[in-house]
Amino acid sequence: MFRKLLAIIRTDILLEFGSPISLVFFLILPLIFTAAISAGLGGLMDGDSAPSSVAATLYVLNEDQGSLAGILLENLQDNALEPVLVSTLPEDQFGLEIPAGFSEGLIAGETVVVTLHTLPTTSASQAVEQYVNAAISRLGGAVLVSERGLQPAQESGSLGSQAEEEAYFSRILEGTLAAAENPPATSDLRWAGEGVVSEAQDGVTSAEQASAGQIVTWVQITMLAAAEVFVNERESGTLRRLLVSSSPRFLTLGGKMASRLVLGLIQMAVLFLGGALLFGVHWGRDPLALAAVSLAFALSTTALGMFIATLVRTRSQASSIVVGLAMGLSALGGAWYPLEITPLVYRQIVKIIPSTWAMQAYTDLLARQAGLKEVLPAVGVLAGFAALFLLLAMLRFRKLEGVNA
Repeated sequence: MFRKLLAIIRTDILLEFGSPISLVFFLILPLIFTAAISAGLGGLMDGDSAPSSVAATLYVLNEDQGSLAGILLENLQDNALEPVLVSTLPEDQFGLEIPAGFSEGLIAGETVVVTLHTLPTTSASQAVEQYVNAAISRLGGAVLVSERGLQPAQESGSLGSQAEEEAYFSRILEGTLAAAENPPATSDLRWAGEGVVSEAQDGVTSAEQASAGQIVTWVQITMLAAAEVFVNERESGTLRRLLVSSSPRFLTLGGKMASRLVLGLIQMAVLFLGGALLFGVHWGRDPLALAAVSLAFALSTTALGMFIATLVRTRSQASSIVVGLAMGLSALGGAWYPLEITPLVYRQIVKIIPSTWAMQAYTDLLARQAGLKEVLPAVGVLAGFAALFLLLAMLRFRKLEGVNA
């Protein structure tokens, strides 16, 4: 029995690679698409490239003679901007006006206004605005803390002159700004029941998103193609002869499903390796978790392909449905873009499809260094999809023309 199962798997795999063009679609095109999509998403997702792409010269018209204006300029430089003092702001550049009395007003607790001139037609305008706001907020917060520290000294009478008050205020302000450079509290990501994962990142990189997404997309095409295989053999009469032979029906159907499953897993393994070697993707800290997610997704998609085979009449119909459905499920499930950029209600709705759970699990493995325990819910849902589609397929196969119950 086991030999017959292996024979079915071997025959189907040899037929799949009977033409060199199959290898192109099976291996080469997924890697090409991964490279293209990674490059396209690079500017959107990879924070490492952001500072160099938005670094800009900021021309500053400083009419204030106080010390806080100088501190603001230092903060602007710390925030990836290059402040240049000028007597007149150029019209076609980023500019900042610091009014007279800026330092005095801040120290007195008054609201002061600086004016930022941006370039609406330049993509860096939003980043420059955020950097300036961050520098002003940091200075304003430090001044507020320093005022609170100065007040007790004033009330105690330990400061005898205005000069002493200003010197005391400056010392507190310098200490506050220095402390902000190295905050006493930081954050780490902690999984429930696990240790701190301090190396976890906020999200996947463009290469990781593209690699995981293209695996989901192309493996779905491969595994949903089980529908084409079944329909083709049903049209040729091969499937009927196999089902009415002495071999158990479950062996025949199981062999067909297993052959498609093996093909998909081979494709996954090659694309995982390609992602690691060509695009620097590190597939998490737990190989067992990666294997569990991949196997569960492969089973659910293959079972769906078998179910589709029972719903279509011709191979041309199956071919059209397979490609369209694979692309649609991939796009909806976040394989082509991060689901984090979509509304919450959308993310809840698309949980009804397997690709969403696969991408969620791969994201957890890549970005959050999840282990097997953390991805088990997704694995369980994918296994549930597999069981459901397989049950529906078996029930439908009983109604196929020429096949007895």
